[in-house]
Amino acid sequence: MLFNEVQRGGGLKGFRFSCAGLKDHYLLAIDGTGLYYSGKCRCQECCIKNEGKANEAYYHQMLAACIVHPDRETVLPLAPEPIVHQDGTTKNDCEKNALKRLLSDIKRDHPQLKLVIVLDGLYADGPTVRLIRSYGWHYIIVAKDGNHTSMIEAMDALDQKGDVKRFEMTDGNGAKHWCRYANGVPLNKTEPVEIVNVLDYVETDKKGKRHTWGWITDIPLTEETVLPTAEGGRCRWHIENETFNTLKNQGYELEHNYGHGEQHLATNLAYLTFLAFLVDQIQQLCCPVFQKALKLRARGTRTYLWKLILRYFLSWLIESWEEMFQAIIHGTAARKIQFDTS
Repeated sequence: MLFNEVQRGGGLKGFRFSCAGLKDHYLLAIDGTGLYYSGKCRCQECCIKNEGKANEAYYHQMLAACIVHPDRETVLPLAPEPIVHQDGTTKNDCEKNALKRLLSDIKRDHPQLKLVIVLDGLYADGPTVRLIRSYGWHYIIVAKDGNHTSMIEAMDALDQKGDVKRFEMTDGNGAKHWCRYANGVPLNKTEPVEIVNVLDYVETDKKGKRHTWGWITDIPLTEETVLPTAEGGRCRWHIENETFNTLKNQGYELEHNYGHGEQHLATNLAYLTFLAFLVDQIQQLCCPVFQKALKLRARGTRTYLWKLILRYFLSWLIESWEEMFQAIIHGTAARKIQFDTS
């Protein structure tokens, strides 16, 4: 409901991703993270590591999905998918099974949303590509050389025939960009053979430090599309930096989510944490007083803003969020402590 309000209010316009004629599409970065790990405490939903051994341990994970954009620090999370022991199964749950459930839920909840799914190298395989395409979406997926020998061999064969193109440029910051790319490359040798477009990308900053990436995609690669495709692929880090890092290190305490319980408590608390994060991201995107309080009084540090909010909640009668943020921005008049003797 909150996401739909942002969509209806035009808040998604700044997240539009334009590349190769795609209109009104959005980058959806997806990745998994750990929520809980213990060698002692467990619940019915815990997955088990080293089962039956002396170092047996129990854990929860979650697969998160966020609308991201290369030019924005703000992200918009969708409902995450827990990676926990599933009813009626004997094996641990995993990210790939969770991805199937997550994509199905997203398509059900947002049937008209046009997406470009951004994933890490775990998902650079035919089944995942076909699953994404079955929903009518596009993809940009990390593909590391060491994990795709047959694809690299196919690229080398195309290169010998002159079908692999190269592109170089130097940007305004002095960074040099080099890439090679090809369309219609076999991802694998086994049937069914999945045909993808491949982009190898190297950036060398003005200090000489090299950064190397590789992706597969179904976006047609041309001299005009390689840079925006690379920017879209690099957006995957937004779910690591702006999402997981924020949730674990800036006051949300995702890895210490307030209780474990015997059944669904830990998962429900993780859902609530993501919901709180969504509310804060919407405020950072759309609320001028929240933006001003974060920038001026908290100097952009969320943990300090949370401390200010808590201090005001404990000290004052607050009738509205705007009233509280205005007080944070402008301060309050000093006075002696009042106490009730009645």
